Amino acid sequence: MAAANQSTAMDRQPAFDEFVAADGTVRQGWSSLLDGLDDFADTDLVQAQREVARLLEDDNVTYTPSPASAVSIADEPNGHGPSTAETPNGLVESRPWRLDPLPLVLDDREWAGLEAGLVQRAELLDAILADLYGARRLLERRHIPTAAIFDHDEYLRPLVGSEVVASQRLFMIAADLGRDSRGEWKVISDRTQAPSGAGYAMQNRRVVSRVMPDIYHHANLHRLTPFFHAMRLALVDAAPGGVEDPRVVVLSPGMHSETAFDQAFVASLLGFPLLEGSDLAVRDGRVWMRVLGKLEEVDVILRRVDSTWMDALELRPDSRLGVTGLMECVRQGTVSVLNNLGSGVLENPALLPFLPELCERLLGQSLRLPSVETWWCGDQAARSHVLNNLDSVVIRPISRGHGRSVRGAALTNRQRELLADKIKAAPHRFVGQEMLHLSSAPTSQEDRLVRRNVVLRSFAVRSGGSYTAMLGGLARVTDDTSERRGVLVSEPNGQLAKDVWVVASEPVTAPRIVVRGRAGEEMGFVPGMSASIAMVPRVLSDLYWFGRYAERAEDLLRLVLATRTVAIESDLDVTNGALEVLLRAVTHISTTYPGFLNPRVEMMPEFRSMLLHRHRTGTVAQSLGALSMAAQGVRDQLSEDVWIVLADIERALAALSANPDDQGLQLTEASERVLSGLLALAGIATENMVRDPGWYMLDSGRGLERALQILALLRVTLCRERAAETDRLVLEAVLAAAESIVTFRRRYLTRSSVDAVLELLVIDPVNPRSVAYQLQRIRTDLRALPNTSPTARPLRLLDGMAERVRIADPVALAEAHHGRRAPLEEFLTELQGQLRMLSEAIRDQYQQPPPTQRPLFRTDALGGSA
Repeated sequence: MAAANQSTAMDRQPAFDEFVAADGTVRQGWSSLLDGLDDFADTDLVQAQREVARLLEDDNVTYTPSPASAVSIADEPNGHGPSTAETPNGLVESRPWRLDPLPLVLDDREWAGLEAGLVQRAELLDAILADLYGARRLLERRHIPTAAIFDHDEYLRPLVGSEVVASQRLFMIAADLGRDSRGEWKVISDRTQAPSGAGYAMQNRRVVSRVMPDIYHHANLHRLTPFFHAMRLALVDAAPGGVEDPRVVVLSPGMHSETAFDQAFVASLLGFPLLEGSDLAVRDGRVWMRVLGKLEEVDVILRRVDSTWMDALELRPDSRLGVTGLMECVRQGTVSVLNNLGSGVLENPALLPFLPELCERLLGQSLRLPSVETWWCGDQAARSHVLNNLDSVVIRPISRGHGRSVRGAALTNRQRELLADKIKAAPHRFVGQEMLHLSSAPTSQEDRLVRRNVVLRSFAVRSGGSYTAMLGGLARVTDDTSERRGVLVSEPNGQLAKDVWVVASEPVTAPRIVVRGRAGEEMGFVPGMSASIAMVPRVLSDLYWFGRYAERAEDLLRLVLATRTVAIESDLDVTNGALEVLLRAVTHISTTYPGFLNPRVEMMPEFRSMLLHRHRTGTVAQSLGALSMAAQGVRDQLSEDVWIVLADIERALAALSANPDDQGLQLTEASERVLSGLLALAGIATENMVRDPGWYMLDSGRGLERALQILALLRVTLCRERAAETDRLVLEAVLAAAESIVTFRRRYLTRSSVDAVLELLVIDPVNPRSVAYQLQRIRTDLRALPNTSPTARPLRLLDGMAERVRIADPVALAEAHHGRRAPLEEFLTELQGQLRMLSEAIRDQYQQPPPTQRPLFRTDALGGSA
């Protein structure tokens, strides 16, 4: 068969083959898909890769590498970790998620054993965690070495001995698994801190199902949805006793987190609000969510913030990611935090050598899912073995604070000597692990299949009295570059991902997930959740600026296109007075100084810069970047269509950037395509968004920005008297930029004057592009927000501006004296200033963040207090 022939053509490796057995036959699971994969691999491989990339781009699926802040345990003093691409403000840029269209396929009979081992491992780790924070018999009886626990960053002493903490069950685990050369699955590392990747797994499934629909629908494939249903029910059931309608939230470090997409995706899938630490507060021993004018109680927090950052009062005083005072709420049992605070101690690789014995003691069972061979260097014999075999093992610190893992084979002799010295100086802080000859799976590479080593991340979530495993997972493959650099495949570093298919021999019926309530009643549904997330000040601020940046980019694009039209009609004659006025308007409105210093030479490069230079203040590109950033902060509030539109805009700009020799045609096409995308965004907001406080804030942002842009345009173009023909061209360009030229021509048949333009663009209350219309629009939006008093400062400012506009005389304002329209300039400047005051008043009234937390003491670079 074609697929089998391609497999044999791939480079052979001394590893277990996921596709072909030793006798040359196709393995169970793959066999039922072989015919479809044959046709697919022969004709559609390259097209599938392109389609996968497009779909991921449409959904803005990204991964942000960790900053190079963690020093490798093999680095010399004052050395540096690997470099990462950073933006001018020091933030690491996110990278596109990469996905292979070909899945990793596993037979469900084999999976049953893997699943049983994963569930058992979850129960074992749960029992260990309960003992470490409760009776601590395992430490007392030396079943676990005390040095490996007490020197671990995630062993939180403030929680030790708390009955409430010790009685809480571990909510979720993930395990990174690899096969050895015999095909046996082994655990490389446990993930219990805040396991990530479940959202990526579901996204992978959605994309692959769309790229290979025929194969997907004909496969007897176990679905991923039941896992998330179980997760949602279990979160509700984890609420403190006596809470009938619990409020569940997902706590994120923010949009710059490595797995921000994963966090937002899971929050949306579960239907729970995605919050940041500043959105929460502790009052009277309870956790509350900040909403407009009030606090609402929170019962369950699904955290994606590491434990040590969760409370600046008792843990890291420099943390801005958690909730000050949270630890006491946890001890009192007024809030459930999942995964349990301090659960990261279970990721300690020093535990791995002791798990078989611990499983016998705690569960009375043999460990079903073994770990990779691991030697804890705190044991003398194990340390000697590791030091004698540094070139053939992986050295891992027991805790992140002690450095990063490294492959001994990737080090120079000098680096190995330094590493040996570090191990000898503090042996209990390190383990050595065998390097698995990982299994290989067929992976697409351009128009052919190649073998690539694969690691599987599997997940299990608390469900009733035990755990439910995801029937699938997140697979990642290595490449040659990763191997040469010594990158560990168990570390999530943005490698190529694979969907994981668990395939049955017969059609699969989705199981019904049932969680029992505290009284034993069946919870077949989850109570409705409040929509208060749309009233969180941070969310309101992001939506407000989403609206403003969208309008800013749209208005500037319209002006650029109008100016480009005048330039074409004047054959780029820079002596044309109208063109000179409009070029100056583009510069002043966008603040992209110095602007067109030499228009004859710089006009096209300047227009290109306006669209493409993302880090230049005032450009369309900068506004689009800020728009995307604001959208990232409220991803769970926006339709998926938003990301499709933003992706298409990025494609248009990328095509323009790829053609530096363009003489203007592609510039116009790209501008029009971006403008169409921005209009589509406005349509999505109008048609698809619920009219909640978030929508009203977004709409008020658009209205305020539109009013500011109109006033700025009129101030630059109309406050000086010019020749009649120049004024005519300028007025037409202004009306075109304001999307009002058709209305103007229909209404003012024989009148083309400054006062008519002022009447239409400033005073007319029914023109959707006028300043008067925007003031009424903003007033309507703000009045719809909860707790808005009729005497609130934003409304008072709006009323004053509306009256000022209503009584304005456009004829008097248009009169010129000595070539200037001073009253008009004063009028427009006054309105601009009041609109900026209105923006500040809106911020103070609705978007005011809590006061910045300040530590009671600061710590120096060595960790001491100063």
